[in-house]
Amino acid sequence: MSQRFVNSSHELKGTELSNRKMLSYASRFPRVGWFYPSMSIMLMLYAGTQQTSLLLATMVCMGIYIAISSADFNFYLLVFLLPSLSLFVTEQADSSFATMLFLAALVKHVASRMSSMKLHVVGLLGVLGIILLELLHVFTYLSEWINPTVRWIALMLYASLLIIDMNFKPNFKRAVYMFTCGIFVSSGCGLVMNIISASTSAPFRRFEGVGGDPNGFGMMVLMAAFFLLHVYKQARQPNILLIYSSLGLLLLGLTTLSRTYFLTMGLMVLLLLGYMAMTSDRNSRRMRSKIIGAVAIVGAAFAIPVIQLVQSIMKRMSIGSSLDTMTGSRSYLAEQYWMVFRDSSWWELLVGRGIIGYLPQSRIAVHGQQMGPHNTYLESLVAWGLVGTVFFVAFVMLLAYVQRVKSNRRDLCILSGSANTRSKLSFLALLPILSTMIFLLSLHSLAMYTTYFYLVLLVMNLYYTEQESTEVKDGIIINSSDSAVSTVRGSGHI
Repeated sequence: MSQRFVNSSHELKGTELSNRKMLSYASRFPRVGWFYPSMSIMLMLYAGTQQTSLLLATMVCMGIYIAISSADFNFYLLVFLLPSLSLFVTEQADSSFATMLFLAALVKHVASRMSSMKLHVVGLLGVLGIILLELLHVFTYLSEWINPTVRWIALMLYASLLIIDMNFKPNFKRAVYMFTCGIFVSSGCGLVMNIISASTSAPFRRFEGVGGDPNGFGMMVLMAAFFLLHVYKQARQPNILLIYSSLGLLLLGLTTLSRTYFLTMGLMVLLLLGYMAMTSDRNSRRMRSKIIGAVAIVGAAFAIPVIQLVQSIMKRMSIGSSLDTMTGSRSYLAEQYWMVFRDSSWWELLVGRGIIGYLPQSRIAVHGQQMGPHNTYLESLVAWGLVGTVFFVAFVMLLAYVQRVKSNRRDLCILSGSANTRSKLSFLALLPILSTMIFLLSLHSLAMYTTYFYLVLLVMNLYYTEQESTEVKDGIIINSSDSAVSTVRGSGHI
C-alpha cells in the first residue's frame, strides 16, 4: 500500500472523528426529522402573514442549528435556503436576514474546521486573486459601498472554501435533495403569497416562488432537475422518485412563463433525448422508459391544465412587436452597458469598475429605476474588465480541477487506488452547466454571493459518483462504499 494512500486514509479518518463530535450535538437537533418540516411551515406562515416575529423566530432556530451542527450539515441548510432568499429581505433591515445566516455559517465553518482544513494551494491563490481584483476598486467606492463589498468578499471566500478545502467532502446527493426540497418550499411560499395577494387582471401571471425573479427561479429548477437525473444515472440502486421529481421540476419551471426557460429547457431536453437514444447504459435505458411512462401519465391526468398552460406560454411568447419589448428591455440594457464598456478608460477596460461599484457608477435606468445589464458575461466585462474576466474564467476552471482531484482522492482512499474507478466526466453532469450558461445571458449575477454557492453545486456535480458519498446514520459516519469495493455501478462511466 502506498504512503500516499495511507496518508489520505488518515486524513479522512481525522475528518470523520471531528465530525462525530459535532454529530453528537447535531443528533439532538435532527438534520431532517422535525427541523426542516418545521422551518418550512414557519416560512410558509410568514409568507402568508408577513409577521416579522415569525421570520425572527425562524432565524433564531436556524441560528441555533448552525451553532450546534457540523460544517456539512450547515452547507445542506444553506443549499436548502438558496431558492427562498428573497423571503428574508425586509424593509426594516439594511441587508437580507439570510445574509446573517450565511455569515454565521462561515464563522462556524472556519472555527470547526480550522484544525482539519487542508487548502489546495493553487486554488487558494485563485481565490485571493479574485479578492485582490475587487479590492483594486475600493479606492473609488463611496463609504456606503464598503459593507456590501466586505460581505461579498466573505461569502465568496466561504463558497470557495467548500471546494478548495481538500478535506471537506460533503454528501452531494444529500445536498441535491435539500436543494430540491428548498425549491418546493419556495414554490409553496410563493403559492401562499399569490393566493393571499390581490388577483391580477393580466391574461397570465408569471410564477417565481419566492426566488425573486422568474428567470432566476427557472434557472434553479433546471439545475435541480438535471442534478436529480445525474444522481439517478450514477446510483447503484436507482430510485424512480428521482425521475418523477425531475419531471415535476421541469413542469414547475413552465409556470415561470420565461422565454429563456422555454428555449433552454427545449434545447436541454433535445440533448437529453439524443443522449438516451444513443447510450446503451442500463440506467439510461431505464431512465428512458420511466420518462416516457411518466410523461404519458401526466399528459393523460392533467391534459386540461397543460393545455391552459400551453396557451399562456403562446401568449407570453407572442407579446410585443419589437426586440426591445420581446426581451423585456434587455436588448436596450445590453446596448447601454456595452457602450459603457466601450467608452471606458484603459484602466477600466483592463480591470473594470468593481463588482459592487459598476452598477451605481454606470447610472443606467429604465422607467426611472436603476437596472443592471441582465447579462452576466457583459456584467463581467464592465465590472472586471478584460483581464479580470479572463482571470475569473480561469478561476472557475481551476475550481473544477480541484474538485476532480478531490473526487479522485476519495476514490483512491475507498477503492485502494484502482485507476479504473476514478471519477470521470459524465454527459449528464454537463447539462446543468449548459443550461445555467444560457440563463446567464438574461441574468446579471456576479454581484450576488448566492451565485458562488450555485457554482459550488455545479462543480460538485461534475465529478459526482456514488462512491464519493458518505452516509450518516445514528450520529456515526459510515462509508457507503465500504461493502461495495468490488461492485461495479449499474451505470458505468460515460
